[in-house]
Amino acid sequence: MNRDLEIVYVGQICLSWEILYWQYGKAKDLLEHDPHEYHTYNQVAGEYQQFQVLLQRFVEDEPFQGPRVQNYVRKRCILRSFLQVPSIRNDRFKGKKGGREEEKDVISIVKLGEVIKETMQVFWEFLRADKREANLALKGVQGTQMDNAEIELFMNVKLDFQKKERKLKDVQRSGNCIVKKFQKQQERRLSHSLFASLVELKLVSRVLSLPRLRRDHLVWCQRKLSNINVAGRKVSMEQSFSLFPC
Repeated sequence: MNRDLEIVYVGQICLSWEILYWQYGKAKDLLEHDPHEYHTYNQVAGEYQQFQVLLQRFVEDEPFQGPRVQNYVRKRCILRSFLQVPSIRNDRFKGKKGGREEEKDVISIVKLGEVIKETMQVFWEFLRADKREANLALKGVQGTQMDNAEIELFMNVKLDFQKKERKLKDVQRSGNCIVKKFQKQQERRLSHSLFASLVELKLVSRVLSLPRLRRDHLVWCQRKLSNINVAGRKVSMEQSFSLFPC
């Protein structure tokens, strides 16, 4: 039962990130179609801020709530929307520019993009607070019968993970972004591609920590890692919506 719940939890955080990353891209696309920012997004901005608050409270209370997976299950029983990313939608269409100037605290698509970016940062802190690390030994797949092809796949994923992890750390050091530990002020200076790659790598690490890894889990990890490219100090990441196989 606990193993099944852990897969559900891991599947949810992977899905939350996929949607969050996609919504951030959608906000940028909407700006191109609404350059004068006639539409407002106050309601959905408030929902994203509430999303942030729930994650922050979860992390703050976690030391007193026991293991993360069980804590997550209890939270979802109380609040079904926990970890569900809000969908972008506008409040209304402004036909006159003058009416807009009379309003206060209007959230434009630009401001909404900033709110979503801040939400991504809070989500990153939520992921980092989960101390489960990748188990890169074959004992990490205990309880699962693996054939030679699956063992080879596991080893390839392991090597690629270690390679990408090392390269990203080198980029961080060369960019003088991190000295000893991650600091919020420093992380905000990271390029978007580097930041997104760090999140993806953390998710892969969390999947590899599952007590029972399946072949489709390894294929998912392999696909995620293949999207991260590091050439010298330049980091790029191909955007692809990839659902985690629960």
